[in-house]
Amino acid sequence: MYAETAVAPALSAIAPTRHWARERLTEAGVDDGRLELLVLLVSEVVTNAVAHADPPVTLRVHVDDQRTRVEVTDGVRDVPVVRDPPPTALGGRGVMFVDRLASSWGTCEEEGDAAKAVWFELRHDDVSELHRFTGER
Repeated sequence: MYAETAVAPALSAIAPTRHWARERLTEAGVDDGRLELLVLLVSEVVTNAVAHADPPVTLRVHVDDQRTRVEVTDGVRDVPVVRDPPPTALGGRGVMFVDRLASSWGTCEEEGDAAKAVWFELRHDDVSELHRFTGER
């Protein structure tokens, strides 16, 4: 399954985009804790693009037999940085969540109106991320 949607450059677009992603992932057969983990990570990368980048912002979701890949494109070449904020900080954890919970992640240059894509993958056979997210053993 492959789907993509344009994301409005406003914080108010984050919740509807998260719901859109949940619907597409559910349609693709993603379920249980893996669905919740993917929706969390989608929310983080979309929030970063809307809050720190320029339009156009696009969310792409691709589910195949081996993995789910999510990409968010935006109009800024600056790449996200993994931070380790103190417990009292109100933000700054999104990329850290992606770094610690996704099977892999990165950035790549885009052609056209978008400058870059931030992507992450969650392999279907890799249960370690799911266990870290859900606390199961």
